[in-house]
Amino acid sequence: MQTLNKKLVEVAKDITLLYAEDNLETRTQYENIFKLLFKEVKSAENGAIALEEYKKKEYDILITDLTMPILDGVHLIEEILKINPEQHVIIMTAHNTDESLRNSIDFQVDGILLKPVLMEKLFHLLYKVSHAIYDSKKENIIVNKENNLNTFLKTDNQALFLVVVDKLDEIVNQFGIEIQNHIYESVQEHLSYFGIEDSNAIKLNKDAISYGIDKTYINKILESLQEFSNRKNSLIVFFNDLKIYITLSYCVMTLSTKDKEYNSESLMNHISCVVEDIKNDESSSLFMKMDIDLEEEKKNNSLNWLGVTLHALEEKTIVPFYQKIVDINTKEIYSYEVFSRIKDGDKYILPKFFIDLSKKAGILEDISKSVFQQGFKKLSTTNYPFHINLDDTELRDSSIEDYLVHLSSLYNITHSNIILDITDYELLNPEGKNVKSLLRLKKLGYKISLKGFASGNINIELISILEPDYIKINQILLQKSILDKKLKTALVFLLEYIKHLNIKSIIVGVEDDEILNEAKSLGFDYAQGFYIQKPSSLLE
Repeated sequence: MQTLNKKLVEVAKDITLLYAEDNLETRTQYENIFKLLFKEVKSAENGAIALEEYKKKEYDILITDLTMPILDGVHLIEEILKINPEQHVIIMTAHNTDESLRNSIDFQVDGILLKPVLMEKLFHLLYKVSHAIYDSKKENIIVNKENNLNTFLKTDNQALFLVVVDKLDEIVNQFGIEIQNHIYESVQEHLSYFGIEDSNAIKLNKDAISYGIDKTYINKILESLQEFSNRKNSLIVFFNDLKIYITLSYCVMTLSTKDKEYNSESLMNHISCVVEDIKNDESSSLFMKMDIDLEEEKKNNSLNWLGVTLHALEEKTIVPFYQKIVDINTKEIYSYEVFSRIKDGDKYILPKFFIDLSKKAGILEDISKSVFQQGFKKLSTTNYPFHINLDDTELRDSSIEDYLVHLSSLYNITHSNIILDITDYELLNPEGKNVKSLLRLKKLGYKISLKGFASGNINIELISILEPDYIKINQILLQKSILDKKLKTALVFLLEYIKHLNIKSIIVGVEDDEILNEAKSLGFDYAQGFYIQKPSSLLE
């Protein structure tokens, strides 16, 4: 699955997509996934809006639901095919027996996906369609480059600008052939800042990219590149979880009258000889530096993290970690918080790399259920209460509510020992399904904790409705209050208000003795953080 995702990212990066879906939650979920893949994504809430968007600009792929107001999917496809008979179309629908679905097959669409859509099927179909578009565009690029080469041979005011990747063979031997495309893309983006556009590329071979440029601008371009080299000396290429720093060599070639007699093949042979001379020049340097930078990789290759997570779900390698929460006065263990981790060999991947993406992809509930099942089983052997994290979106579906009750019964755990840590609680609608779900669980004896309290908007109405048992406050607020008297006064007032409501307070993220002592002096009930204990796969 991970290999498929990498291939999909590669072929989809220059492709545009139009997505029509009337259900807001579904549209938002898939739009976020598509944005990880495609160059541009435009969504529309019905077929009429989608058609108007297409008339403004044609898109490479159309993905549409069938049952939509104003203009349904079948008529949308019909109208778009009138504009572009070669349009690539994918249908995503829940109506597998609907007459409109049978009618849509007559359009010879690229694929039909029935909701709920399995991610693996979605990615396979997207790869199939995107690869066909990628090949088609690649053929056009090759034709354009051959035309550029012939134009160059007939033009007097152009020079040939060569960019050679220093020590490319050594880099490929070390990192594999796949790195070449990453290098080419980085080089092309780099050169575009100096006015050298990819549309002017003549030939792209293993070691060099050749461009036809106006002779008038040669000196200006070389001066700008020299200035860049003096400042930075290297170009960064992102590859897997590495940042690789490479250096480039530049060469300008102008053709004499005699050279004009070259044909495209002989010219390329001549260019190859020049490239070999540059490669053999001892002044050409190998400058490679590798930085492990997972945060940067997360931003640059988000879909791979989604693939890792889906694979972990399949292989059941998403596991619980536990962090103790202690009584701030006695330092004795009061409870534990349960976290998610992905086990990767002898390493563990932190939630920050996969939780947000899992939420967007609609698989966060699957992760939670897997971790809850393992955590409940482990904690059933103790008498400690424990906190489990719940996102507001998970509470909108009663299945997670039913699952918690099922696990409590299966492992014979007292409901009052289960504390529901609600993240993003300020997004909860007092009249919404998620709040009603929480109130049902509270009525059964489950405890409620508001996580990250005072970091966002404090909703007094929501507090009065939920009547939480615990409130978690991050140590950053406490740290700031040490230097800010007004903030400290507000924090003291907040803690007094919490105590008045019989709500227990927990300071989280404690990293040193100073914060712990300050929290104790202010009257916090419990404390949690790395200073007390790092999360562990084992219980003490």
